[in-house]
Amino acid sequence: MPYQILFIDADHTLFDFDQSEEIAFKKLLKQIKQEEHFSTLFPIYVKQNRETWRDFEKGIITQDKLKTERFQRFIDTAKISGNASEFASIFTKHLADASILYEGAYDIIEKLSKKYRLVIVTNGLKDVQTKRIGQSTISPLIEALVISDEIGISKPNPKIIDHALDLINHSKRDDVVIIGDSLTSDIQCGFNAGIDTIWYNPKQLNNTLDREPTHTISDLKELLQIL
Repeated sequence: MPYQILFIDADHTLFDFDQSEEIAFKKLLKQIKQEEHFSTLFPIYVKQNRETWRDFEKGIITQDKLKTERFQRFIDTAKISGNASEFASIFTKHLADASILYEGAYDIIEKLSKKYRLVIVTNGLKDVQTKRIGQSTISPLIEALVISDEIGISKPNPKIIDHALDLINHSKRDDVVIIGDSLTSDIQCGFNAGIDTIWYNPKQLNNTLDREPTHTISDLKELLQIL
């Protein structure tokens, strides 16, 4: 059956999170007068942030705790003084202002919106994603936005798909597909929810899951060929 609903991940799929993260972190360092140490401190933050998000996906920590925990780990590892809650507040504000799409993403979404109902499903933070996505050029093309931090359910929990389907008043699953870059978040969520999956894999990584996605692509343009 042809698809009707596309559930699409946000960061590292449509949005250039790496660039947005770098911009926000530079502004944080400027406010705490550490900007000259960016080249040393940024890799430390990135590593601690990713490890904290992995712990969140595994259910080790809550998303609410994640907001400050990643900065506490950063402060401890970098051995600098500061308040994790304050750092988190400053960084979140600047990250919310950084709405940067990958090149060509708008054109692809614009074409897909003529054929499909589009829903963004993201594990991001409400204070960040609501503004970043809301002020982006693709916002008018998206029917609904589902943010894990807002509803208390995160990928790969299949209940986030249940919520998204209820939100758009759609009951069938055989005409739904989830698209994203993360095997453990997006693709595993699709498996858990019993819907088709499209793995966006630009770095040509190996599949570490126990089954294959319905489709695998290395360029977002390929969506226009398979959908």
